[in-house]
Amino acid sequence: MENTRLKRTCHRRYFSNTYKKLSLIGLYLFSSVLLAASTGSAEISRYTDEAETMFAKCRNFVYQVRVIDTATGEKASIGSAFLFAKNGYIATNYHVIASAVRFPKRYHIEYLKADNSIGLLKIIDADIIHDIAIVKTDDPLQGNLELGESLSLSQGTKVFSLGNPHDLGTTIVEGLYNGLMKDSLYKKILFSGSINPGMSGGPSLSHDGKVIGINVSTMGNQLSFLVPVEFLKDLFERLQKRGLQAITDWDTHIETQLLKNQGDIIDTMLTLPWESSSIGEAIVPSEITKAYKCWADSEDYKDELYKKSWLQCYCQDSVYIDSDFYTGMITYDYTWLESKNLNTVRFYNVYEYFFIGTPFGNASKHDVDKFSCTSDFVSIDKTDWKIALCARNYKRFPQLYDFHAKIASVSKKNKGLVIHLSLLGTTKDKALSFIKKFIDEIRWQK
Repeated sequence: MENTRLKRTCHRRYFSNTYKKLSLIGLYLFSSVLLAASTGSAEISRYTDEAETMFAKCRNFVYQVRVIDTATGEKASIGSAFLFAKNGYIATNYHVIASAVRFPKRYHIEYLKADNSIGLLKIIDADIIHDIAIVKTDDPLQGNLELGESLSLSQGTKVFSLGNPHDLGTTIVEGLYNGLMKDSLYKKILFSGSINPGMSGGPSLSHDGKVIGINVSTMGNQLSFLVPVEFLKDLFERLQKRGLQAITDWDTHIETQLLKNQGDIIDTMLTLPWESSSIGEAIVPSEITKAYKCWADSEDYKDELYKKSWLQCYCQDSVYIDSDFYTGMITYDYTWLESKNLNTVRFYNVYEYFFIGTPFGNASKHDVDKFSCTSDFVSIDKTDWKIALCARNYKRFPQLYDFHAKIASVSKKNKGLVIHLSLLGTTKDKALSFIKKFIDEIRWQK
């Protein structure tokens, strides 16, 4: 019995000591968890408080811009803007106020402040290539946002975007700075955050509250784009050099920008070596600069008795003039057709269908004339080709044209290559120089 009691006593002491140890360990772990949770909460609070502080500091300088239909007095479109300089100078996107620029008798613009007060705005200047505009109010506004630097930021830096999405009121969005887009004709900041419709023209700010970019567009899924603030600085500097005088001849102002932009792009392309790809039995220009991407596919149309391969190349960058008018693009695509079972007549009926193609829908009849076309037969790499060259003039920008070249090999009875090449918003001499180099790059595989 004594041995049994001794064993039980030892067991009780063992479990008692073990329990005390476990209790101490549990208390330590619980304290650690509490400490970690409080630290995490402090960290979360710090970031939350930063957005809250930023919003409180800047919201009074961020406005909604309204394009007003003069006939009805109602909103035709909306965007965002921000006060960036004394004497009422406000920045926004060109595309936000484009309708008022092009049709000043139909539209006027006004701004809505955080306190719901409304004021009229005058359009002063715009850089349509980079989609920014400067407008002005004569109302006595106090203070402004300070313009910072975008190129000094490191990838992953937190950025705060403000604007008025979907007419819901001023909001703030936290996101990350991911540097400049590398493969683009125009410098844009990749912003990992949700810029929604209505936020265009609003400011994006760094930790110090300075503007580093202007909200411009989104691809959804946290992929958005900002115009680097440096372009706004350049525009305002040019405005100051001409005595702060507002633009009055907008057609000439826009045409001058388009001429220089497209001219510079084509001149650069003409000096660079072009990459090539093969399609069917031909070698053709493909990604002529890093801004251009090409996509391809092939299909066997067994019921129609022919095979088709296609290669399409384009750049996603364009220049916005109005909601139904954009320009500044070069696109080209190739279709290789071949058949073993169609006779020559039936094959060329199919071939002609692809040669005719569809017109480019970048502008309305109010903006451009009808296409005027000429056609001829030419020799490319010692074989016969048919080429149809079509051009149409811009009505308000008389030095600019859209060009569309349709090129087809005609030396083989049951196979051939059809090419469509479009250049939007350029001069005759630039277009012809580009088309000549393009044709010179086409050759047959040996």
